[in-house]
Amino acid sequence: MKFKILILSILISNFIYSQSVKDSLLQKDIVDLVEEMEFMYGYDQILREYIIFKTFDKSETDRIENLPDSLRTEEMTKRRFKSDSIGKLIWKNYINPKDAEHTERMIEITKKYGFPSLNRIKKYYHEEFADPEFNPYILLVHAPKKYWEELKILMKSELDSGVISKCTYGHLLWHITGRKSFQPMLDNGYEMVVKNGKTTLKSTCN
Repeated sequence: MKFKILILSILISNFIYSQSVKDSLLQKDIVDLVEEMEFMYGYDQILREYIIFKTFDKSETDRIENLPDSLRTEEMTKRRFKSDSIGKLIWKNYINPKDAEHTERMIEITKKYGFPSLNRIKKYYHEEFADPEFNPYILLVHAPKKYWEELKILMKSELDSGVISKCTYGHLLWHITGRKSFQPMLDNGYEMVVKNGKTTLKSTCN
């Protein structure tokens, strides 16, 4: 029994030390990392918005998104590409390849620093983000299928280390299992809630 307790103590000490090292590295490199991830996030979002709104003007896309449903649908319909081939070309040549690059880079960052959640970033980075909606997590949500298995293992480790919440893990797991069922979320911090006759998913995480 004493031997088992000793082994457990060593494992806990190693875990605490490892996480402390990652936190120190994150603090040291935070400015460079944020600027790099802001670029990746900006690229990710602006190309996807262009597919829908056919403009790179963020103020214009925000304006359309804030329209009432009927007017927004009408505006988006008017802005559709006349040829489906253009949208497919953008996905093939500009979005999908970068999704792969961004995923690989986020995996590298996570292995070295721990996953850079907004909460961890804000501990060491006190400036305004270039985009108020910036969130590195989105880069993993858009990970190509070939990275899903690696991400399941990596992010489970981040969950076990306390770096990400159960809800973050569950939400990502839902995405990287093909969004076929809400079970990954229900198993990880979410619950079904019925309100006013409507059933919705609700996070139980703080």
